[in-house]
Amino acid sequence: MALTRRPLFYGLCLLAGSLLFGAAGLLHPLLKGDGAAQLATIAATSGWRAIHWALLFGFPLMYMGLIGVALRHHDTPGSAPARAGILLAGFAFGLWALNVLFMVGAGWHLAHAFTTSDKALTSTHAVFVYDMLHPAGLAAERLATFALGLVAYVFGWAILNGQTYPRWLGQGAFAVAIANAAVAVGFGEFSPNLYYAQALFVAWLFATAVVMLAERRPV
Repeated sequence: MALTRRPLFYGLCLLAGSLLFGAAGLLHPLLKGDGAAQLATIAATSGWRAIHWALLFGFPLMYMGLIGVALRHHDTPGSAPARAGILLAGFAFGLWALNVLFMVGAGWHLAHAFTTSDKALTSTHAVFVYDMLHPAGLAAERLATFALGLVAYVFGWAILNGQTYPRWLGQGAFAVAIANAAVAVGFGEFSPNLYYAQALFVAWLFATAVVMLAERRPV
């Protein structure tokens, strides 16, 4: 029987999205200190907006790739959890994007006002607005991390039930699920551990993309 590769679109989207997001995450500076120190770091990072736009463009690419994973499990015993997973992923990715949207827009403009204003009062207002709004974005990050854990668990369930991808990929999804849920519950929204847990999820997406692109099946 002739063999052929699966359509490349979904796998390429997932690969491009995970690589884009991962590269931007590695370039992102770790924000430390109070609001003034963080605004100074943002202003000093020349590629701040490019980094965050890369993160934002990575979201729809990764989500499209997960749609491909869900479609691959159509008419398999993993179809039900795969459908649940893609619906939950839409919620998780939406939450995940909130803080990035704040940082690429308001965060950058506040940092610009903080560092370029000649009036001390304007700088003080910039720090005040940042300190009031940024915690909401971080809270969204924490909730998104927990939701990503659920997404990984449901897709791991789909992969193990569907038996279309290697078992290790489903088992790895369970490990990512445990790590993300544990970090979201065990650490506050100001902890950098949230980003490390999210990095595990992106690494799993990258592995999934490689499996999708390498897969061969009968026509």
